[in-house]
Amino acid sequence: MHPDQAFPNTRWSMILQAQGSDSGERHRALEQICRTYWLPIYAFARSQGLAPADAEDLTQTVLSGLLDRGSFEQISAEKGKLRSFLRVATKNALRQDWRKAKRLKRGGDATMLSLDYEDAERRCSMEIIDDETPETIFDRHWGLNLLQRTMDRLESLYSGEGKGEVFEALRDVLGQGRGHHCYQDLAAGLSMNEGAVRVAVHRLRKRYRRILKEEIALTLDDENEAAVEEEIRYLFGIFAR
Repeated sequence: MHPDQAFPNTRWSMILQAQGSDSGERHRALEQICRTYWLPIYAFARSQGLAPADAEDLTQTVLSGLLDRGSFEQISAEKGKLRSFLRVATKNALRQDWRKAKRLKRGGDATMLSLDYEDAERRCSMEIIDDETPETIFDRHWGLNLLQRTMDRLESLYSGEGKGEVFEALRDVLGQGRGHHCYQDLAAGLSMNEGAVRVAVHRLRKRYRRILKEEIALTLDDENEAAVEEEIRYLFGIFAR
């Protein structure tokens, strides 16, 4: 499946208005959200001292609650961010007797997702927590997820144009400041002239920015440019701490 099709074009505001719409389409959209953004929930749970098995159970409890109880319909528009809502839902699950809820759901008709907890645990164990708050850990994983989705879409775009080799050669440029790469070396590796490489890098950065803004907009109730830019600044600010 093409990455642009993997996440339905269902914006946060549309999810809020989904009450009364086709339940099958809504459930598919919510399931995709859960599959896409479950890792921040798991990382948050682990940062609160839960053992891996308990963190797995809490994650499934939060996600099944979203899918089976229609929790999205209860969200007020002023919350405005899918990131904020999922973080609040996780904190609420921690405060409540989620173990009891888990026991009640076992054997029932709750929707449970197959998720790669082994990889999640590896990633969490590699982190240096120091004085980070659980909220920061959640948001950082959220941001990393968005950046990965952006890169996946960008790679698919270049591959579809038959320029996969160009993308692979230039992708590291996106993580560097301007002027921190050698255009001559890049040109030699791609058998292009330096001017063409500069144009290719400029286009790559422009496309990356556009796709990132699209991914951010999908998670916001307010889709205007200022709101998207504010969210981008916030998420990149987390990585700069």
